[in-house]
Amino acid sequence: MRTITLLGLLALQLAVPVLAISEVTDKNCSQVDCGQTEYFRQPNRAATAADPPKPAPRPPPPLPVPARPEPATQPASDALWDKSGAKGCTLGGAMQATDREAGALYMPVRDTAKSAFTQTSDLLKWYWYPFPRERLSESFHDLYQTWGIGWALHDLGISTYTDDYEGGKNIMVNIGHENFDIDLPVDEQWYGVGQRLYRATGASYTFTVNPEEGIIIALNRESPKWAAKDRRPELPDNLLPQLNQFSDVAWVTWKSMIVPPWSPGVQVNSLKYFMAVRITNVETRQILKRALDAYHWELSEWPGHSFERIWPETKAILGSPNVQGFAYFLIQHKAELGNMFIDKIQVFKGETKNGEPCILMHLRQPLGQPGDADEVNVKKRTEDGNTVREHTFRARL
Repeated sequence: MRTITLLGLLALQLAVPVLAISEVTDKNCSQVDCGQTEYFRQPNRAATAADPPKPAPRPPPPLPVPARPEPATQPASDALWDKSGAKGCTLGGAMQATDREAGALYMPVRDTAKSAFTQTSDLLKWYWYPFPRERLSESFHDLYQTWGIGWALHDLGISTYTDDYEGGKNIMVNIGHENFDIDLPVDEQWYGVGQRLYRATGASYTFTVNPEEGIIIALNRESPKWAAKDRRPELPDNLLPQLNQFSDVAWVTWKSMIVPPWSPGVQVNSLKYFMAVRITNVETRQILKRALDAYHWELSEWPGHSFERIWPETKAILGSPNVQGFAYFLIQHKAELGNMFIDKIQVFKGETKNGEPCILMHLRQPLGQPGDADEVNVKKRTEDGNTVREHTFRARL
């Protein structure tokens, strides 16, 4: 009996550790935890002194940018509005002034407003070269979908195609401030004028010229001063070409293409319209926004809204970055064009994906009424039919 009792106690003592081990195992590694949680948290082998330290947790990746619509264009500030209005008032007066009077509006004062650049030889001298037409994208010739003005041209009775298509009368022009025929990147292209060396800027002006129907359409414009910011190293102002304005490039082109083989031969002053399309310039868009807001108008598809010459809003649009170059075109070539001026401005939404604004400028010769262009106290139309007289200050050209 004693022997049996001792054997029983021995068995009980041996069983206790087994039960304890079993209890710990069940508590810390249940079937679910061990299979789905602890298994992935524990190393598969014991760590040794030779193991590298565990790296610190990485910072989380940056949050993705949420898909949001582009911010709406804000109206021009008072400072921008006043600046463009003063500029436009001066340009309006200069267009109908004599050449000498227009020259006096420049700073510094000139004896003449005439541009010094009149020939294609001037373009070559200052390193402007036509972009090879065969390398121009087919989309550039689509005035409907790419530029959104096909139906506007149709309603104006103007050809809706470029000269690449049968019957098209709008001659496509792309002139860049670089040499496209040499195997050198634009950053490494230099040229000499007189005793000085200058660098290519990569600037470009893309526009159409239609001598037969009297219209110039600015499609895409990047001036040397703007393009110079993309050069490496960046170009200082003293390395920019003296021939740098769109008005000069457009004039030389217009004058060259009003004769055969480009056109059947028309008068140099046969211009009827200027147009600027797909406008992205921030200042111009802000000016247009404020001008439209003045009459509670929205930017709308063709025919859009018209601004009469004597309205202050028209002066502000005339002084905007996308329009003032056309005014200089007229001011600087009075000997050939007379005192032609921009009489009315039409603003409309282009029929493109983003619906960028477009501006149509109506041209005419003087009305024979002295003081029309010089009027400083202008009458502003209001919604209730009354008029408000405003005094407009002028800026220098």
